[in-house]
Amino acid sequence: MRSVRKIWGITWRSVIVGVGYLLTLIAIGVMSRILGIQVSGGPGSESILVWVLISGIVMGLLLGPLASQMPASRWRHFLVWASVIFFNMGSVAIEGAFFAPALVSIPLPVLFGQQLLASAMAALLITLLFSSPGKTASLIELLRLRPWYSWAWRFVVSSLSYLLFYFTFGALNYTLVTGPYYASHVGGLTVPAPELVLTAETIRAPLITLSVVLFVFSLQTTRRQLALMTGWTLFWIGGVVPLLLRVNALPLPLLAASGVEIFFQNFLTGAVAAWLFWTPPLSAAVAGKSP
Repeated sequence: MRSVRKIWGITWRSVIVGVGYLLTLIAIGVMSRILGIQVSGGPGSESILVWVLISGIVMGLLLGPLASQMPASRWRHFLVWASVIFFNMGSVAIEGAFFAPALVSIPLPVLFGQQLLASAMAALLITLLFSSPGKTASLIELLRLRPWYSWAWRFVVSSLSYLLFYFTFGALNYTLVTGPYYASHVGGLTVPAPELVLTAETIRAPLITLSVVLFVFSLQTTRRQLALMTGWTLFWIGGVVPLLLRVNALPLPLLAASGVEIFFQNFLTGAVAAWLFWTPPLSAAVAGKSP
């Protein structure tokens, strides 16, 4: 009975997160039209409203339970979840502008503004509905555990790991499954020049790493558990959620193949970032220098 109540509690809170995310995007779309900004084909389109709602609910289903396990201030919670959502969705928008320009008809600055506000609303609702405020080590205390250059090389390596996983699994998936879909321009897909792909992914890589840095700092757990949690979070928010928004536009076999590809790319990137940025509990770190 207790487990049923717990599942129900997570579910209805996640639905509120989804509704808030959807209504924020609709409100921004209305305001954009009033200001004369073209937003056709965006999240306000009637054909994908249901999938926008579902994607917001899916965010809550993962991030909500994680928030309940994080003893941090509400402000810290808000920053963590806003970063996870915005930087992932923003990085996906960059890729979409290169690979599926027909599906990204909104100017990127406008799209980033939409996602910033919608991500803030989703993060606020997750914080208010799920978070367990508590005391934890401050970011300044954690950053002092290592010199700046130690954090810097970890950030660079984490970002480079995404590029490695992206091109490895992307090339494999293109060869085995997705190549014909891109060649026939299904759903408006296109294959940019190699230098454009490298440019887009080089921009995305640090954004994806940045999306989980606060998350990694805020969840004090074992290194192995943190790697698993961060990998799943990157796949869920940076993979499952964006793919749900394309269910009406792309064939299911392509979405499924892309999901497998993104799993290996994002999960492994998240695991690498968590492994490198992990810090031991502050009390242990004070007793002896962190690795």
